[in-house]
Amino acid sequence: MRNPLRAAAAAACVFALIATPASSEEGMWTFDNFPAARMQRDLGWAPDQAWLDRVMAGAARLPGCSGSNVSANGLMLTNHHCITACLRNLSSEQSDFLAAGFTARTREEERRCPNYSISILTGITDVTQRIDTATAGVAADAFARTRDAEIARIESECTSGQIRCEVTTLYQGGRYALYNYKRYDDVRMVFAPEQQVAAFGGDPDNYNFPRYCLDFAILRVYENGAPAATPAHLSMRFTPVTEDEVVLAVGNPGTTSRSRTTAEMAFQRDIQLPWMLNVLSETRGRLIAYSELGPNQRRLGTNALQGVENLVKRFSGQRMSLVSAENFARVTAAEQDFQARVRRNSASAREVGDAWGEISRAQDTYRGMFYRHQMLEASAAQRSQLFGWARDLVRAAEERPKPDAQRMPRYTDARISVVERSITGAQPTETDFERLNLEIWLLKLREYLTVDDPTVQRILNRQSPEELAARLSQSRLGDPAVRRQLWEGGGAAIAASDDPMIVFVRSWDTDARQVREQFETQVEGPVARAHERIARARFRAFGTNTYPDATGTPRITYGRVRGWTEGTRTVPWFTNIDGLYARATNAEPFNLSQRWIDARGRVNGATVYNIATTTESVGGASGSPLLDREGRVVGASFDGNIHATAGTFFYDPTLNRTVTVTTTAMQAALRDVYGMNALLAELGGS
Repeated sequence: MRNPLRAAAAAACVFALIATPASSEEGMWTFDNFPAARMQRDLGWAPDQAWLDRVMAGAARLPGCSGSNVSANGLMLTNHHCITACLRNLSSEQSDFLAAGFTARTREEERRCPNYSISILTGITDVTQRIDTATAGVAADAFARTRDAEIARIESECTSGQIRCEVTTLYQGGRYALYNYKRYDDVRMVFAPEQQVAAFGGDPDNYNFPRYCLDFAILRVYENGAPAATPAHLSMRFTPVTEDEVVLAVGNPGTTSRSRTTAEMAFQRDIQLPWMLNVLSETRGRLIAYSELGPNQRRLGTNALQGVENLVKRFSGQRMSLVSAENFARVTAAEQDFQARVRRNSASAREVGDAWGEISRAQDTYRGMFYRHQMLEASAAQRSQLFGWARDLVRAAEERPKPDAQRMPRYTDARISVVERSITGAQPTETDFERLNLEIWLLKLREYLTVDDPTVQRILNRQSPEELAARLSQSRLGDPAVRRQLWEGGGAAIAASDDPMIVFVRSWDTDARQVREQFETQVEGPVARAHERIARARFRAFGTNTYPDATGTPRITYGRVRGWTEGTRTVPWFTNIDGLYARATNAEPFNLSQRWIDARGRVNGATVYNIATTTESVGGASGSPLLDREGRVVGASFDGNIHATAGTFFYDPTLNRTVTVTTTAMQAALRDVYGMNALLAELGGS
């Protein structure tokens, strides 16, 4: 059952401040605080509660992405780039489903995605008071640990069977909400086009418009070995949208920083983003070289390269937005204005205290440990599957015997099933690809922490990064039977293991845990505590008339189908299939698959293909269903324009656009190119 926001929000009359008006399309809103009155005022129509409830029940959360339930028998619509990991894991040197596409013409041909789940939000409950009570009077350095312990208790009380519960921090700690999900762990591939068509235009077209990407895929969720019954699904509309039509999008946007302080944004601008871009740029170069070694390397490397190139553009755009003196001045002015308003209210001034100063000092502290925290803990070997399994095995063996509230959050009772499923499930690994990813990390580790660092010396153990990566890539953890044996054997099995990757992680995990604890007590805890006080002042000022930063949880945003004007250039709101063929060449990344070349005379060239909308989108919202006023799916959003990369920090209604592949393009593809008439009929409700 969804409860209203806590009573503190109603105190806006006590602290009468005037909020800066947001543009009508701005905002990634939670389902229990949708601004229907504002939308009605600005766009002349708004959904009622029944509409919101129905759409929430039909929206889906995928790993790092979004989607929608679009049939009574469990069909799920998302983006192609959201399921490339599944296609890669199902592929082999003989059957490359990324290159050839995947078409299951019968239920028997649908294939299960390893270690994949899809969740549907079923309810939201406010748990702010409970966490406030648990953390009352707790010192800043213990705040994160105390908060996480209470969160673990709340989640464990709720989680059972297919029901998974997560506590989400909203408004930088101003509110905590318990999200209840129904999770499907049996997810099977039904349809995916060839990657060259799904990602047509590649990196040159990425974050641009006009676009011509068939970036969609269809999955199906199963229960007890049979297609799941999903009566609360959304219907699909196969008639084209029109310019200025009102649309809404529902997804799981990952992270925004619009409520962050200028000190935190300056840290991202000066430290975090440059570091990320440096690592990603080198990774991109290594992946390009790897992809040229042979067809199997090309299969593995091309998919990884697509993700890396996307991140390079995204983070470059974010840094450019923060480097802009005009943009940063706007952020600084807004913060100074809010600080002045807080000082004018004695109650808020006492409660907030020196919160901004505490956050600034924590950022200064983080500067001194940033590279160590990233290289040893937060981003350690993040592209190595073998390392990920080994760290989970080693840490779970140590954490599982502890009381639930004392464990690291990842290993609490409510969350550990996800870890177990990843460790014990079948998922292929490639030795040379593992070696490459380990080598990249070890080289950057030595570069950023230096060869004189004691932990680096312990990690390398007088070996070069290349030598160590080659040895570690021979780990036996690629065998799921080995992983299951270690998982079930617990601490004794881990201590006795001579697997090179297990021995490696064991040898220095204490160092990683120490830097993790240092970060929690000196940075995360003080920042969270300070943000909580600022958030309460903001509640007094604005109540629930503002939206929280994105947190990777379900949100709804609204806007119109619309292009934009940039200088003297006017960008239209749509592209069509004729434009796809006109843009196509025989050279990558503008080459079409043979199926599309052969279908040229069958498809209607006027079919609306990709569209631009003013709905908001950031990473994690990929696959979001774009909905019309009746709640019907008219597309799956897959990207933003280049201006949308700044959406992490602010929204510009004149330039920010989301890019969507339309249901009209999907219909044309399934009917006229791939001959998937039975699937199309099911999507149409037959």
